[in-house]
Amino acid sequence: MKEDILEQLVEDWFVARPGFFVKHNIRFRPNKSHATYESKRDSVHSDIDILAVATTREGDDRVHVVTCKSWQGGFAPRNWTAELEKEAEYNERSLDFKPRERWKYFRELVSDKWMDAFLDTIESETGQRDFTYTIAVTKLNGTEQDRANLENSKILKDRFRAKQSKVTIKILPLAELIAKYTERIMAKDTPSLEATDVGRLLQLIQAAGLSVI
Repeated sequence: MKEDILEQLVEDWFVARPGFFVKHNIRFRPNKSHATYESKRDSVHSDIDILAVATTREGDDRVHVVTCKSWQGGFAPRNWTAELEKEAEYNERSLDFKPRERWKYFRELVSDKWMDAFLDTIESETGQRDFTYTIAVTKLNGTEQDRANLENSKILKDRFRAKQSKVTIKILPLAELIAKYTERIMAKDTPSLEATDVGRLLQLIQAAGLSVI
């Protein structure tokens, strides 16, 4: 089964850049020995959509973790900042329907046991706990200040710092990802073929005088 198209675009972007190696859909879940582990809630794996490692970089810029949210309605950083800065609280199930708890879309940022499992997995895969955490989205709903507030959230960064991890948070809208491709294609001295399928498609669109943004 093919992964989400946004995941494919992000993976392709990293693969096309010199020095990057990429893995995707890396599973993780809380350790059964964790003090707050509950089998009914914690036995199902979550996964890291994209994990990219740059061989020529150091620190948190060497390891890039990307979670892809290809929601058609877009991503509202102001609302999500408020949600993610709260502590994880599980709703008790009842006969009445209750929607999915929103924090679970980013459980690795909110829940202590899920964050531990997330960091242990990153360290096992890359040898370090410092990394750049990117939220790739279809579009951004809100202002640049809303975006900056989430990217610079002291509460989120302090949670990682308490676990001996430095994190840089970024939001990447699809339009900006496509723009990065276009900049690279336009900057070429010669019209050599892009290294990936996505790059070649965008190169062909650009050569035809068309635009996708």
